[in-house]
Formats: sequence, C-alpha cells, structure tokens
Amino acid sequence: MRVLCERRCRTPLVTLLLALVLGCLPAVAQGSETAKLNIAFSPDRLGSSTTIDMGIELAAVGGGLPSPVTGFDMHLPPKLELIGSTLGLAICQPSALMAEGLSGCSPNARLGSGTALASVPFGPEDVSETAYVTALMGPPVEEEVGVLLYAESRTPVFAQLVFPGKLEIGSGPESLNTSIPPTPTLPGAPDATVTKMTLELGPSHLTYYKKVHGRQVGYRPEGISLPARCPRGGFVFVADISFLDGTALRVPYDVPCPPARHR
Repeated sequence: MRVLCERRCRTPLVTLLLALVLGCLPAVAQGSETAKLNIAFSPDRLGSSTTIDMGIELAAVGGGLPSPVTGFDMHLPPKLELIGSTLGLAICQPSALMAEGLSGCSPNARLGSGTALASVPFGPEDVSETAYVTALMGPPVEEEVGVLLYAESRTPVFAQLVFPGKLEIGSGPESLNTSIPPTPTLPGAPDATVTKMTLELGPSHLTYYKKVHGRQVGYRPEGISLPARCPRGGFVFVADISFLDGTALRVPYDVPCPPARHR
C-alpha cells in the first residue's frame, strides 16, 4: 500500500497513523525493538459479527524510545475479512476530511476508532502527544479497497492528518502494506515514534444511518464475521516491520479460539 500524507500543521503525528496498522502486531522481541500486543474479539463468539479490539506498545531493547517504523506488511488471518462486512457503506473523500474533519464525511464511512501516543526525546526527557484516530472507507486505490486513516490532536498541538491507503485482497488473506518515511519534528530534534496505540475495528461505538419512511434511522452495522469453525491453532496475525535503524521484526500472534458454547 502506498501511503500519502496531507499536513495541515507541523506535527510529529505522522507516525500516529502507523499505529492503526500496528494495532494488529503481536508480541515479539528481536533486534533493537520490542512489541507487546493485546488482541481480543468482542463478542468472542464463532459465527457472529465482532469488533477487533487491539492494543500495542513499542519500546527499545533495554528501555527508551524505539526507532521510528519505516515499513510493514500486515496480514489478517484467513477467513477473517474486512471486505466481507457491512462496514464502510459510504466513501469519504480526503479533501473533505482535511477541510471539515470527521463532519465532512458520512458516519457510514467509519470503520473504527482509537488513540495513539507519539513520543519525541527533547533533552533528558521524552515529550509525548496523544491523537484520536479514526479509520474510514476511502475512494478506491489502483482497483483495491481504499482506506483513510485520520488522526486529530488538540493537546498540546492541534493538528489533522490524513493517510490514504488500500487493502489488498488477492487470492489469499487480506493484507495491508505500506512504507513510512522518517517524520521530522523540530530542527535538530529526532524523528517522532509511536509508543502506544489502541484501536477498535468494527461496529462497537459506531452508528450508521438509513432512510426509513423518509426519516433517518440509526442502526449498528455488521462487523467482521468470525467463521462458524475455528481454525486449528486459532486466528493467526502476521506482520513484518522495518525500523529506521535498519532492524526488522517478523511478528506472528495467535488469537485463541473462542470458548465452546453449551446449552
């Protein structure tokens, strides 16, 4: 996936959008960086529509801030498909998103939301900034499904950021692939790096609208469907991450099968 960035203010928040994808990365320790992950399904029930709840922490081996991420390939588990859900019934245009924020797009374009924390070392201390992150359906990109990642921060610096990208379908599991350039902050200061992120991808906390007898009626969309039978070994997420310092991680993570249901 090729990712393009539109800036409205100077900010270290470019790397915050990376966290939307890194939300699917599992815990592993290699090279100079480490990643700790929590992933859960809500509800955790086979054959039902679900929301994927994700949380990740990135750190450097031995402590301190990790090197900024420069690229990743993230693969969803087989039979777990965003394209098979009813999420993203409307298309959000990047220009409208930058001009008006989330109010510039239909609520029916939203796919999920979360938060991300970016940190930058200034002298002996690390300065952190939190952004609210929203994933939306965007216009198609090279005949693939378009996804817009939008980050907004008001403290301590107000900023808006939009990343157009694409979800690759292909013949195997869905894949989200991108490369991220280094993100400068202030002159002479190191690049910003994401240290924490949470994301809900699915219908939880989403309200869509449809017309019924001429009136707009709110409803909850269907999320990603868990299959009726659990794959052997659970649901496997796999990601390859590369960092600015030249190191890389391959990070598999298995979400266990939901508990069996009994009458």
